[in-house]
Amino acid sequence: MFLTEPRQTPYDLHFNLLNIPVRIHPMFWLVSALMGFAADRTPQMVLLWIVAVFISILVHEMGHAIVIRYFGWQPSVVLYSFGGLAIHNPYVQSQYGPGRARRSKWTQIIISAAGPAAGFLLAGLMLAFLAGTRVASIELEWFEGTNIPRWYTLVPSMGLMSKPNVFVFILDMLFINIWWGLINLLPIWPLDGGKISRELFQMVDGGQAIRNSLMLSLICAIAVAIWAFQAEQRFMPIFFGFMAIQNYQELSGSNRYGGNNLW
Repeated sequence: MFLTEPRQTPYDLHFNLLNIPVRIHPMFWLVSALMGFAADRTPQMVLLWIVAVFISILVHEMGHAIVIRYFGWQPSVVLYSFGGLAIHNPYVQSQYGPGRARRSKWTQIIISAAGPAAGFLLAGLMLAFLAGTRVASIELEWFEGTNIPRWYTLVPSMGLMSKPNVFVFILDMLFINIWWGLINLLPIWPLDGGKISRELFQMVDGGQAIRNSLMLSLICAIAVAIWAFQAEQRFMPIFFGFMAIQNYQELSGSNRYGGNNLW
């Protein structure tokens, strides 16, 4: 279900960005709004959350799409219920990358990694701008006994504190682009991390690659769903529960053997 392009509707929004067609399914707005509702959020904060999700998911999918185009295919982007898809026709070459349209495991890995990388880049630019303009200061928390940052705290300036909606929007943007990007790199199919892990398995063991990658994906999806349920998350248990079911069905079906992969 997560790799299927939704059907066209009369309410789809269409536009081009960097000469890449973008389509937004109406369910994208509805699901984003449902995810943003909380007891401590005003209607303005919910609206800003929807804007943050739109910008962040669009940047993520454009990261995929731009790299797809670099490798020689003509991409398009669809935003729908639980996120988005960067789609390409393997038989249609892009005018921006003639002669490079050849699939390999490394091209798939690079394309898959480009989405989260685009989000991390956006978050990094935002943090650099906030620190450089002194709109907010950044306090890092470290893993004990290491120089590895565990998390950060954004301390707003007095001017930003007087604009709570703006501050919440900034926090939402950073949360989506950092945390969702990290979650998307988990080795769970069909997240980007799951696509990367499948390609890596195929490099090592082509005969059992899909089966082994699905087993890892199933274990991780179940673990995340249990953790999210215990943490009283609203949507994550459902989201990862669906992926666990999907992985189990694929593992039990015709795709449990072999090393071939679909884009």
